Amino acid sequence: MKMNFGIQMVILLLLSFQAMAAGPNFVVIMADDLGYGDLGCTGSRQIPTPHIDSLARDGVFCSRAYVTAPMCAPSRMGMLTGRFPKRFGITTNPNVKMNYLADSHYGLPKSEKCFPEYLRPLGYACAVIGKWHLGHAEGQTPVDRGFDTWWGFLGGSRHYFPQKKEVGGLNPSAIVSNVSSDTQVRYLTDDIARESIRFIEKHKNRDNPFFLFVSFNAPHTPYEAKREDLEVVRGISDPVRRKYAAVVHGMDKAVGRILKALDEAGKSRDTMVVFLSDNGGAPDGPACNAPFKGEKRLHYEGGVRVPMIIRFPNDERVRPGFVCGQVISTVDFLPTLLKLNGVAIPEGLDGQDMMPMLKSADSKISRTLYWCTDYTSAILRGNLKYLLVPNRLPELYDIDQDRTEMKNLFPACLRNAAPLADKLGSYLMTTPPCRYPDAVSWSASLMKQYDKAKPGRQPE
Repeated sequence: MKMNFGIQMVILLLLSFQAMAAGPNFVVIMADDLGYGDLGCTGSRQIPTPHIDSLARDGVFCSRAYVTAPMCAPSRMGMLTGRFPKRFGITTNPNVKMNYLADSHYGLPKSEKCFPEYLRPLGYACAVIGKWHLGHAEGQTPVDRGFDTWWGFLGGSRHYFPQKKEVGGLNPSAIVSNVSSDTQVRYLTDDIARESIRFIEKHKNRDNPFFLFVSFNAPHTPYEAKREDLEVVRGISDPVRRKYAAVVHGMDKAVGRILKALDEAGKSRDTMVVFLSDNGGAPDGPACNAPFKGEKRLHYEGGVRVPMIIRFPNDERVRPGFVCGQVISTVDFLPTLLKLNGVAIPEGLDGQDMMPMLKSADSKISRTLYWCTDYTSAILRGNLKYLLVPNRLPELYDIDQDRTEMKNLFPACLRNAAPLADKLGSYLMTTPPCRYPDAVSWSASLMKQYDKAKPGRQPE
């Protein structure tokens, strides 16, 4: 049966409108335990990162960007839910298995919605490639949480090169996938890039938008680098630092391949790309968190402040080469994407639309952020950070004036500390207790970390 010409035109107009109305693609590229100062755009003189640096030239560098926790699992949970992880009882990594808790207790609670549950009704295809670390029991995998495409490992880390015994199923370190039979590891960083590119190419000629979470294991331990990348940083004398630097350089090359794939698919302009780390560089390791104090696991800036770059050519608010000094948090990602799709931000999310903040160069927008790790906690409100660590006086810092947190204002500024103490106390008492505890030995080592924390310095 022939279709009336007028009806054909209406259908074409409707399809055209649907394509125009579709929200932007959103690609989050997350490094694992990357030191703040280990990129060219953050001051590194040792590690070549030209592709990540190009993102900073073509997009906005957020100089006051924060994650929701100074460690892997809570940080990822906060980003994917748009909520501070203490809201649902997560205060640490699932490091120690307690006999009285089921495996299902160690993942993201099923009460929490994450990206796919918000985005799939809007027509988004959702993928996570790489590290998961949000639970590995039945019902907690990426597919169980709504992701259409999943390739990676469920645990917190694994080797970069293939191992003699690679067991599938729910083994936290095994590579598993719901879309690809190619789960053989060659070099993990390159493998994650390859599968991310496959996802992009698959959506080359599709009108529906996509959300892609590229979750690198790099540069998390073990520091296993390819020979060609070690050759690039051969001038670094410290052998452990050299391996770490080579792993970072290898990740930068992988980022470059992903960006090139977006270009070749014609998706660069209408894709928001965000690059960041999940937390600061690991303690007692080769990472450089300069210029900040502290590292992974600590609530000092070196643990929770990360290099974040946002590129989005299709939005004039994301100006190439601009440095945004506003406080941005990873809880802002979900509200921002919903707003870009014309959807009201639901109640209960801790984030807000970051687009107005990305273009603001004048007045600072006041934010309140919370962190809670084991028995330590902190609040940032405006320019003041109030920090509680057991067995010592509270700490108060003016981050605008003292970004290295070397001048504790608490003894002299009790009046300024009191409202922060009240607000932090209320947050701690009105949120669930720790869903799963950590080992006493881990808590003791955390206290020692706070004792010896100091500002980082760029290596020569």
